[in-house]
Amino acid sequence: MFDNRINLFQNTDLPDHAGSRAVYAHQYNTALTQFRSALFKGKIFRLRRKVSKLKQDLYDLNALKPDLHVRGSFYAGLKVVSIRSIVGSEGRTTDFDLGFHPLSEAARERWVSMAIAYLSRFPIPPVQLIQVGDAYFVRDGHHRISVSRAFGQTAIDAEVITWKASPPFPWQPDVYCTANNTLLAPES
Repeated sequence: MFDNRINLFQNTDLPDHAGSRAVYAHQYNTALTQFRSALFKGKIFRLRRKVSKLKQDLYDLNALKPDLHVRGSFYAGLKVVSIRSIVGSEGRTTDFDLGFHPLSEAARERWVSMAIAYLSRFPIPPVQLIQVGDAYFVRDGHHRISVSRAFGQTAIDAEVITWKASPPFPWQPDVYCTANNTLLAPES
């Protein structure tokens, strides 16, 4: 009575698990290579900036806040932000340099995971930034910025909160005279 059972999966091609493992392995190796490259480029970046006596580290927004004279803030919404205009972090300045290169192997696991998501073309949520003047500070998304930059992106999607503050700002190369608001030549 039950001799002629139909097997619904008899002629169905099941996914090739070995193929998906090979894709993952390739993405992992590519991500790991990119991480090591970013780590090395960071050492060169910091050495060049040290020799040139230029700032190497991210600005710490928490340390700068008392001197910024913030008069208020507002939610500016979603924006596409140039990665070069991101100059600091809200308290996490020890993981990445000013070029968003990782500073140590400690960032590897999370960095590689984010790079695999990037290579897999998964939708990556926007980073969270605080805008002060023309500069941005990272509230959330340091690894996303680093990975995006390592893969050649020049801009990133961001949720932005704008702080109203008056110059001079320490990250600007020009110095303003506070007495009459005139621009002075930068110091050599």
